Amino acid sequence: MTPKLFKGIADFTDAYDFFLIDIWGVLHDGNNAYPGAADAMRYLQSKGKTALLLSNSPNRASRVVEKVLNPIGIPADTYQYIMTSGEAAHDYMAQHHAGQNVYTFWDDENPTALEHLDINRVYDINEADFIYASLIPYNAQSDTYDAVLKAAHARDIPFICGNPDRVVVNGGTLHLCVGSLAEAYENAGGRVVWFGKPFRPIYDQAWETLGKPDKSKILAIGDGLLTDVGGANTFGCDVVWNVEGIHWDEVSLNDHIDPDKLKTVLKGQPQPIGLIHGFNI
Repeated sequence: MTPKLFKGIADFTDAYDFFLIDIWGVLHDGNNAYPGAADAMRYLQSKGKTALLLSNSPNRASRVVEKVLNPIGIPADTYQYIMTSGEAAHDYMAQHHAGQNVYTFWDDENPTALEHLDINRVYDINEADFIYASLIPYNAQSDTYDAVLKAAHARDIPFICGNPDRVVVNGGTLHLCVGSLAEAYENAGGRVVWFGKPFRPIYDQAWETLGKPDKSKILAIGDGLLTDVGGANTFGCDVVWNVEGIHWDEVSLNDHIDPDKLKTVLKGQPQPIGLIHGFNI
């Protein structure tokens, strides 16, 4: 059975009190806020709802607020909480990897999850005690990292993944994301510690932050079937799938949702209670 297509969030807002909202792919496309996203967030506030932004960003929450949300017009007064996988990874590395050397895949990046930690960043995988996967350049190809992953696997060093997303949409184009590298490492027998959606710990943390309300009053909204829809299914709350994000090309024809393509994409996948085409009222 094909999930219901909602016209906008007003169709289901009254049924829930708490909203777990994805950021990239729901509120923005990597460059700009989606049309109507800020108004939709303000609508939730006007209805007295509690919004927690739940992101697979590998950066700390403060970085996402200061460098992404505020500049694109999603101000802090439109939500109550924000949690990122990078923040969770930061706390984990502080507890488990103090005094060690870390390798990241993108030398020119400044991963904020590593800030204020007793951890030394190295640029040679053979000097590293562990990997922190944060970001890779747009248009990067997976085989670029084969040698690094092989060297890491040979030494059996742990791979901490700060973003489980396999792909990300940026300005309407899909790009490789570090979750693909973590998946390849794990499939080869490597040790991976995953942070973020769809993994249960970040949902439990979000639930605790909200005061552990009845899960029937919580709704998740996201664009990733594996991460957002799958994570909400595992956690046990309803989820609405925004098809405008990473799966749009898979479900659309002539800029409209194609029922046959939609049915094919959803076959065997985590199931949402309904769909929206864009996060708007």
